[in-house]
Amino acid sequence: MQDDAENSSGPIGRVPPPIPEAAERGAGSAGAVRVAAATLLFALVHSAFASRQAKQAAAQLFGERNRNGLYRPFYLAQTAVSLAAFWAYACRQPDRELYRIEGPFAVAMRAGQLTALGYTLWAASAVGLGEISGLKNLAAWLAGDEEAPPEPEAQGPAAAANGRLRIRGPFRWSRHPLNFAPVPLLWLSPRMTARWAAFNTVATLYFIVGSLHEEARLQEVHGEWYAAYRESGCPFFVPGAGHQDAREQETGMRSGSG
Repeated sequence: MQDDAENSSGPIGRVPPPIPEAAERGAGSAGAVRVAAATLLFALVHSAFASRQAKQAAAQLFGERNRNGLYRPFYLAQTAVSLAAFWAYACRQPDRELYRIEGPFAVAMRAGQLTALGYTLWAASAVGLGEISGLKNLAAWLAGDEEAPPEPEAQGPAAAANGRLRIRGPFRWSRHPLNFAPVPLLWLSPRMTARWAAFNTVATLYFIVGSLHEEARLQEVHGEWYAAYRESGCPFFVPGAGHQDAREQETGMRSGSG
């Protein structure tokens, strides 16, 4: 009996004690904090490469034509690589489930995510898929065009040759639909964990702060046209009932404009 007791308490026969719930919560919280910090770091790097200073530095180093033709594809490629690195790091962090929704409500949430994805593509097409993806710039550079066109400033509505903004699609109901669309896509997941909630929270704040920064950039580039768009009543972030002027800007937002 004594031998059996000794064997059961040895390193092979010992049964590990269950992890206390408090310890599991603590590990999940620590993982969430690390994921939040990593998300913030990713956001800062993402913003640094999107800044005007970075683009100007690229133009000085490689020339204006090369910058216009290659910067957007490079920017999207480094975003994909850094996002993959972030995701690999985040998936190694401890986690715990916060809630899980099943049944019809889960189906409705998935439908909401699909709607948000479609809204994103719709908004991107309003900007111009060739422009926002950098493919139009790259094609002009590869074709040997003397002046490859630059990518759109920020993620605002497309502008005509005379500077007039083309307010169409989701830009009629939100001035920053491409920044809003990922928010429901993230939060409508039927299963939420501590890591996922931490990422969603930082990402949502980043989309809002980024939209504020884009407002200033778009105002600087488009001047009077963007000021009129802002004053039209079109909501800043969350889609709502846009002012009639915002829906009519493609044909002339202000009376008497040419």
